[in-house]
Amino acid sequence: MYYIHRSSKRLRDFDSSVFQKIFQKQQTLKNPIDLSVGLPEGPTPQYIKDAGIQAIQNDLTEYTPANGIPALREAIASKLLEDNDIAIDTTDITIVPGLTTGLLMVYLAVLDPGDEVMVMDPSYPPYHYLVPIADAVLKRVPTLPNFQLDLEAIQANITDKTKLIVINTPNNPTGAVYPKEDLVKLAEIAKKHNILIISDEMYESFIYEGSHFSIGSIYPNTITMNGFSKAYAMTGWRLGYVTGPTEIIKAINQLQQYAVFCSSSIAQQAALAALSRPTLPRDSYAKKRQLVKDSLEKAGYDVQGNDGAYYTFFKTPQGQKDIDFAAKAADHNLLLLPGRAFSTEETYVRLSYGGTIETVQRGLDIITEITNQA
Repeated sequence: MYYIHRSSKRLRDFDSSVFQKIFQKQQTLKNPIDLSVGLPEGPTPQYIKDAGIQAIQNDLTEYTPANGIPALREAIASKLLEDNDIAIDTTDITIVPGLTTGLLMVYLAVLDPGDEVMVMDPSYPPYHYLVPIADAVLKRVPTLPNFQLDLEAIQANITDKTKLIVINTPNNPTGAVYPKEDLVKLAEIAKKHNILIISDEMYESFIYEGSHFSIGSIYPNTITMNGFSKAYAMTGWRLGYVTGPTEIIKAINQLQQYAVFCSSSIAQQAALAALSRPTLPRDSYAKKRQLVKDSLEKAGYDVQGNDGAYYTFFKTPQGQKDIDFAAKAADHNLLLLPGRAFSTEETYVRLSYGGTIETVQRGLDIITEITNQA
């Protein structure tokens, strides 16, 4: 007699259906206006592609050390010192096959059953969905109405089981940029309670209001995460890096040795070439950001955040459910992401303006149209 085996308990409440449905919907529409997925504008630069091709031609296609090739870690260490004021040894940097995989590695490396992980709301979905995978406890902390950190709420939610606070600046999905003064205060709170901070800084080069500050430059118990997907238009190359306290990076390396063995040798060579030049220009993103802000406000929306990255998180009109608004947009060939993927709130949607300005304008015209029909 055969038994039907069910998935593990840790995956029973795991839900990535919002993203899956968007990708499925994308396949059913003809030439959709896609403002859902966080793709940067344009393809990977030619010099980076050439480096990948050269790596293949030079037979640099074998396994690498679990923590990545030394030359890439050295280049990252130089970048962190110059751009982020983070002085780190190359042994305290590990290369990961995509930053989401890196986040899971961090969780598994530092969390014990019952440890609490504080995640801001709204936030990038893996921050909260991956917590139960490590048998830890998720604590969502609402941000302020302008999507900035609510330091009082963070302090109030700390217990003797709080192990991690996860932040992301510039923020996905809101575009909020956390100012230095708030991050200094957050570091003081974390130090007082001996809490680790994860700082995801993937969008650090996409800032239009304010400036980027790395909390790892003042708080040693910070795990700083970054990568190449956005700044160099390398989303499909799947490569990021994690740096932080020595013992944690050692633990991640141990885990990676058996979980992924190593990141792509070809992608690592391409990333090394990427770091030899500045990140991609941001002028077009600044124009699109202003276009989105002006258009949405003209249509009657209250636009908060929107100071960095290339996302705007806006409230649906007249309290519509996010999935209903997104469905109505899809009926007009426009793809948006329902806000419930990022938040406990269900009356927001995320708009990505990573595409061309023409695509963004077409999408905004449809939003205005369906808003006027509401």
